[in-house]
Amino acid sequence: MGQPDPSPLLSAAECAARTGLSTRALRLYEEQGLIAPRRSRGGWRQYGAEELVRLNSITLLKTAGLTLAQIAKLLDPGDRQPTLAQLLAIQLDNWRSRRADAERGQRIVEAALERLRTDKSLTIDDLCNLIRSLEMTQSTDPTAHRTGENDPTLDEALLDQYAGDYQVGEWSVITVRREGSRLLIELPTRPGMELRPTSECDFEIVGPELAVTFDRSSDGVVSSLRLRMKGGDMAAQRIDAATAEQVRSRLAARIKEAKRVPGSEAAVHRLVESLLSGQPNYEEMHPALAYATRWQLPSLRALATHLGAIESISYQGVGSAGWDVYDIQHEHGRSRCRIMLHSDGLITGALLQVTDGPISMGP
Repeated sequence: MGQPDPSPLLSAAECAARTGLSTRALRLYEEQGLIAPRRSRGGWRQYGAEELVRLNSITLLKTAGLTLAQIAKLLDPGDRQPTLAQLLAIQLDNWRSRRADAERGQRIVEAALERLRTDKSLTIDDLCNLIRSLEMTQSTDPTAHRTGENDPTLDEALLDQYAGDYQVGEWSVITVRREGSRLLIELPTRPGMELRPTSECDFEIVGPELAVTFDRSSDGVVSSLRLRMKGGDMAAQRIDAATAEQVRSRLAARIKEAKRVPGSEAAVHRLVESLLSGQPNYEEMHPALAYATRWQLPSLRALATHLGAIESISYQGVGSAGWDVYDIQHEHGRSRCRIMLHSDGLITGALLQVTDGPISMGP
């Protein structure tokens, strides 16, 4: 595949952000002998151009349906290495096959929805077909519960530098605290979760596919943290305890007064209409939300299409995490949309759920 160009070494978090892989996937590939990242003086993994080339090959072959054992054999240094053209040809054949499976799955789901509209029930055969169609399109992460037993540990004094409050957006506070040798993080929508170090300033959140990087100067001053998600980072500035309490008080008052963010109803209307047309305006979304929307667009568009055109939108109040909540009456049912809108109009979070219609997906 040719010699890679020299490039700076990346930490595990940087490599994950650049490639879209999780740090847990990187560790699994290392355990399987597929990559061999070097180590820094402190013992942290570092990834260079050679590892990035290998990761590209692994991802292409994995997408084509090969197991990790098959990939390891194919990429064995003693065997002739596949060219990039060969890898891309494998991927092209796989995408063609997956498109055919997706089209078949779409026909099955559409038939099931039509039966629900007319008969209000599904047969056992219908349910089995649905399970098969879903199984074809679901991807599971075999690294979800892996741990980093061989990673170095961090001194408690360093962990204390990271502990504190960080403001994200206008209404939310992220709290980081130390418990013994562990660092825990409190996100607005999640309870305390453990942060596992992947370098001196990079961590992964145990559970969800999120990583955290602390911005720390050479003299130990921590100014901010970054939530690292597929698609982009979300920055949170460090604040003192008094400021954190003020932010929480302002959010509590907004919830009590049911005071929505100006422009959020119009944003909901544009968002749902764009799903109906299949052409979301990604420019008005945070990059991480835009990434998730692109990935889920086929299912989101199908959901919006079966609900039908918007007939009315009614404001319900502010959720506990500061999201504005709207109920939407559609032509064929009802949905609930939760949206987080920044003062500059950027949508930083959105969730659409069916509450009454062809299918039910939650309250």
